[in-house]
Amino acid sequence: MKIYHGAAAAARHYVEADRSRADDYYLTEGSGVAMRFTASLDGVERRADMDGDTYEQWVAGFDVETGAAKGRLRTDGQAVRFVEVTVNGPKTWSLAAALHDDVAAAYDAAQMAAAEEIIGWLAEHTTTRVGPCGRQVQVPVEQIEAAVVRHFSSRAGDPHRHLHLQINARVWAHDAWRGLHTVGVRDSLEAINGIGHAAVMTNPEFRAAVAAHGYTLDPESGEVTELAPYASKFSARSKQIEANIDRYEAQWRRDHPGEEPGPAIRQAWDRRAWADARPDKVVPVSGADLRNRWIDELIELGFHLPTRRASASWTPIGLLDRDALAKRAIDRLGAQHSAWNAADIRGEVEKLIAASDVVARGAVRHELAEDLTARAVSACIPLVDRDDAAEHVRALSSPEVLAVAFDLVAQIIRSAEREKMTVVEGAAGAGKTRRLAATREQVEARGGRMVVVTPTRKAAQVAAGEVGSETRAVAKLLHEHGLRWDDEGHWSRTQPSPSAPPLDSRTLLVVDEAGMLDQDSARALLALADAGGAQVALIGDRHQLPAVGRGGVLDLAARYAPDRCVEYGGVHRFTDPAYADLSLRMRSGAKPGEVFDELVRRGGVVIHASDVERQDLLAVKASRGELVVADTREQVGRINHAAHRLRVVTAQAVDSVVTAAGEQIGRGDTIATRHNDAEVGVANREIWTVIDWSAAGLNIRGENGQRVLPPAYVHEHVELAYATTAYGAQGSTVATSHVLIGDHSGAASAYVGMTRGRERNVAHLVAESVEDARRQWIDVFGRDRADLGPSHARGLAVEAIDRYGPQVRQRRPAIRPPGPPRRPAPEPAYRPPNRSSAPGLGL
Repeated sequence: MKIYHGAAAAARHYVEADRSRADDYYLTEGSGVAMRFTASLDGVERRADMDGDTYEQWVAGFDVETGAAKGRLRTDGQAVRFVEVTVNGPKTWSLAAALHDDVAAAYDAAQMAAAEEIIGWLAEHTTTRVGPCGRQVQVPVEQIEAAVVRHFSSRAGDPHRHLHLQINARVWAHDAWRGLHTVGVRDSLEAINGIGHAAVMTNPEFRAAVAAHGYTLDPESGEVTELAPYASKFSARSKQIEANIDRYEAQWRRDHPGEEPGPAIRQAWDRRAWADARPDKVVPVSGADLRNRWIDELIELGFHLPTRRASASWTPIGLLDRDALAKRAIDRLGAQHSAWNAADIRGEVEKLIAASDVVARGAVRHELAEDLTARAVSACIPLVDRDDAAEHVRALSSPEVLAVAFDLVAQIIRSAEREKMTVVEGAAGAGKTRRLAATREQVEARGGRMVVVTPTRKAAQVAAGEVGSETRAVAKLLHEHGLRWDDEGHWSRTQPSPSAPPLDSRTLLVVDEAGMLDQDSARALLALADAGGAQVALIGDRHQLPAVGRGGVLDLAARYAPDRCVEYGGVHRFTDPAYADLSLRMRSGAKPGEVFDELVRRGGVVIHASDVERQDLLAVKASRGELVVADTREQVGRINHAAHRLRVVTAQAVDSVVTAAGEQIGRGDTIATRHNDAEVGVANREIWTVIDWSAAGLNIRGENGQRVLPPAYVHEHVELAYATTAYGAQGSTVATSHVLIGDHSGAASAYVGMTRGRERNVAHLVAESVEDARRQWIDVFGRDRADLGPSHARGLAVEAIDRYGPQVRQRRPAIRPPGPPRRPAPEPAYRPPNRSSAPGLGL
């Protein structure tokens, strides 16, 4: 999801820039750049299509039919213009559409139906805020407007049928045009994604067209099974062309500061990028040529059309156990989160419907999804005892999640009372792990043993090097002691393994990087230690990255065992003592503006004019072996590919193999293994250098020796590792760290990234000025995205209600804005049930 701020003209350039020459060909048959829709409780209605000028007016906040401004409009560069999501599917769906006209027609129609359903859902569930500052309340919107931009290919000219769905920031409510509450839309993303996927996956015409040509869809992923082996080759070429385009744009912007490239320039880049990436191919001159090129490439890759029709044995809705599906949706959410909202439930429900291989008309699937959502909501426990919480606030949990947190707190209190627990905290660079070597010697000197575990296997390897003793991942220790669990949080117990280390009264069980420990694993670990009488030491830093999922173990330990807490003072990592003090100020989060000013004075901030220019520079840094930390997997992927291409051009790397994600990897590349495999001897996030490639696999070398990765492992679990996310960087110490700071950065990830470099740590921001960059930095250190358990989630829910205002439940009769009359539509059957009045649980 993107929340677009800025000029309307730049938005127009944005949608036109994403359009390749294939779309120029296809769109000659249409009437404009974007389709326009309005939606209310009466339904969704399509209006006249918009050309470039009309679209620009629409983005700016003007009524395209009357020319009037929709209320008071902001004119500054930070004005919110629209919220955008992309309606798309697996690449194999687009490949099937390129091969068969009837599949293309059915897929396009299914995507449009999905977009209209999303627009209708948002019209029912979005809000705006009214009232004086400090006393605002949230009220339901009465009408929204949306634009849909259809594209048939990717920027790189590969098959990628998708829709850009944009919700205008100006909405009608309470007799006036007002601003859309974008936080509520953002917090509805799971529902939007789920509806978009399920609406296409269950579409009868689309499924029938696919089956008629002999294709089958994998229920879990949705991929066309027969085309899946060829999608990665297209993705690899697409990445190369996109990287070329980004490089051209970065250079152009450096040469033309303050200007925006027009469609003609972008199309010239497109042709040049195609020619550079595929020098032996003729550049297509039309959409028809490009489609023929796709088909030729599939044939060259060895694809053969299926020779018989696929069986269409789909699951009848009547055979579904609705209560079981509703419970499974809650279990899946509870396995990863402490709290959720109704939109999260709806998204999970839609995924389950699609995975059940249901095929049904939109209205039928809609009823099923709403019924399952209502059942799941009614089975949840509210975390706040009030009925005015906005629907987007994550204030729902489950009995199972609360039980785990309650039991964990009880174990912490019991261990503290028995003096069986110690909590050790220290800042990044305080030498927490290094001091464990001395602790081990003391424990062994008095006849005991020390067992060190970490939340990840990579962290275990780092700890083993510093501590000098065997370490293991928490998951491995639990597995050795017979504990089993699945992806939905269901635990069971079997016979322990003979190799399981004893956790008796002579044992000190050390959990390093305990801030990343999830609650389920912590509860199991403390139960094992309690049963055997082992001493437990939790070592970590609450200001660094939390667990992936339900965490907050260190927070709970510090809160309920305060007398057992030890703080390591001092920071020893950095060559400059002044930066050590500055890192402690980042850790506390206090006065981030002053911290930013000091970083600027020290040369620790680089401001870029555009994202492509920042990406271009960071790719150069990464290709030279410097640590680059980015926010998202998408950003990491783009930087990695650009760095790889740089090394190929300079003969430092070669292209040898293509992974499932479309990455080209070969001799000389820096890679990461992304799956623990004891037989191969590699860990998730472990870094390696590729030595060579053969039929046996990828020959690699790392800190732990040399390995051969089998081809199947390489295809599924290997990625380039020139850049990394903050989770991949935590625990590392390097000479220089470059950190991408943006809308997705949080306080913990920024702090981790800016404390990896001994000699230098540099923040890279895209901003219009130093003042703009300073504002972004302050925003980052005001974001707390950690899941620290249901008690913390309850506090966040109350804070969200107080900050954004309570919601007025009663919808006023709709008073239409000026415009043409609208056709009536049936009243939707589903409304979210009222929240329970049961008291919330505050641990």
